[in-house]
Amino acid sequence: MSTKQQKNKLELIDTHCHLDFPEFDSDRKRIYQVAREHGLTDLIIPGVKRDGWRLIRQLSALMEGVHSALGLHPMFMDTHKESDLHDLELALSVGPLVAVGEIGLDFQHGRADQSLQEKFFHNQLHMAKDANLPVILHVRKAHEDVLKQLRMLNFKNGGVIHAFNGDLNQARRYAEHGFKLGVGGAITFQRAVKIRAMVAELPLEQIVMETDAPDMPPATCKSGRNTPAHVFDNFRALCSIRQESSATLARQTTLNAKQVFRL
Repeated sequence: MSTKQQKNKLELIDTHCHLDFPEFDSDRKRIYQVAREHGLTDLIIPGVKRDGWRLIRQLSALMEGVHSALGLHPMFMDTHKESDLHDLELALSVGPLVAVGEIGLDFQHGRADQSLQEKFFHNQLHMAKDANLPVILHVRKAHEDVLKQLRMLNFKNGGVIHAFNGDLNQARRYAEHGFKLGVGGAITFQRAVKIRAMVAELPLEQIVMETDAPDMPPATCKSGRNTPAHVFDNFRALCSIRQESSATLARQTTLNAKQVFRL
């Protein structure tokens, strides 16, 4: 790459990538290096289960620009144990960590385990507040429930709403708690009219980029496996539906991520 190309290269941060997942076991370093060569400066790995935290810490220690978050994901309630909450509290006292997450509420398939999800979410939100850390939130069919918890706890540490698909009113209320909104592969699909229209109207100061790799591949992904480099495909889609220049979008979304995760 020429010096001129390097100077003109846009720098992005992937605020949500499961680089620890087994889908990357065979080529993890290579695919991360490819993303770095494209201009990826930093990447956040959110934890989803207790048994994955160690690898996340290892990767962040060994790979430049990789940062750890630890949490208990609401979609895996059948695997979480009560003792995992105690272990998380202990883990948060041992840095470096940039967030508690991925945590939240998921009622996409009903509310049969609502009370258990709310218990784990409430406890983890409390831990983040006590540890003065932001949170990475997974929210499906539960924005009002989550906003209620944030309000009751007076949570002001901020964080990111992963794969935000709420409305502009909810976006405004999340902003009051310091939250940025994750924008990923969903906006690359032309048929996603509603979410593309919503992202076009969001305050730029609230947008951060993400991939959710290896999940949520964008329309441009031909292999079926999403990778951190696809954050640039997601970014190009953002450029196509926003009025700002690509340089402005790259600069501000990267600054947003740095601010919320204190990078």
